[in-house]
Amino acid sequence: MDLDERQLRAFLAVAETGSLGRAAMLVHLTQPSLSRVIQRMEQGLGHPLFERQSKGMTLTAAGEALLPHARLLQSEMLAARAELDALRGLRRGTVRIGAVAAVMRTLVAQSLGRLLQDFPQLTAEAIEAVDGELGDALSGRRIDLAVTASELDPASAELMGTCDYTDDFAVFCAMANPIPSNPTMNQLGSQGWVMPGKAMTPRIQFEAICAGLGLAPPVIAVETGSVEMMIAVSANSNLLCWLPQPLLAGHLANGLMRKLDVPAMERTRRFLLYRRRSGLLTRAARQFLDYFPLQTAN
Repeated sequence: MDLDERQLRAFLAVAETGSLGRAAMLVHLTQPSLSRVIQRMEQGLGHPLFERQSKGMTLTAAGEALLPHARLLQSEMLAARAELDALRGLRRGTVRIGAVAAVMRTLVAQSLGRLLQDFPQLTAEAIEAVDGELGDALSGRRIDLAVTASELDPASAELMGTCDYTDDFAVFCAMANPIPSNPTMNQLGSQGWVMPGKAMTPRIQFEAICAGLGLAPPVIAVETGSVEMMIAVSANSNLLCWLPQPLLAGHLANGLMRKLDVPAMERTRRFLLYRRRSGLLTRAARQFLDYFPLQTAN
């Protein structure tokens, strides 16, 4: 059976709301009309897609099997229409990209700037997040490209290559902090720190480094998911932070903060570019790749 866009929208609306009434409002149909659309789908496919219950509609095994394919088909239809509209001048193409903070504010921003200067009709949607959230955004079709500091699930994300860019994590403090510029491990162990949450990749890596150096678990005085907050707190206190150097470039240049000489705690980080494994890249995303410095994947 051929599925048209109207049927896909109807099926997805019922699957996501679990209710004919709420789904009917989403797709602008009456409940009887929506019910007939679903029934015709079921007849054409030869399987019941929903179990009708007094409390709503739940997917059958066949409905569960169809759901991811229906989402993919609808997404590709929308992407195709957007590209055709862009070619006709009815709509501008949009680059949808997500990246971790350090590379979003440097490599991605620079690449987007050059692209938009050459193609001012394009627009961009950028999401700054940690690796796990970027993986979810990619598989959830909220972005088309993701730049991460760790590997994503190959079942849903396809590696396009390694970015021609690295940054370095190091220890930083306020300029007025009395700690020596080349502190001993004992001096570091007695300090308080500003850190991201326990589940964040930089926090996990930092604690692994401390353990490898034989240091006691660090004293986390402030925990926040905001990079700006980490920098601001460290710059206005005696707390230390462990961050990529590009994020502190301004504070280092204006003398508000300084880098401590702790080679054992310095780490170079590489970045990976991913696309969604299913579906096609939009024309705008393909144009962005022409401006993004990338080594090809092995």
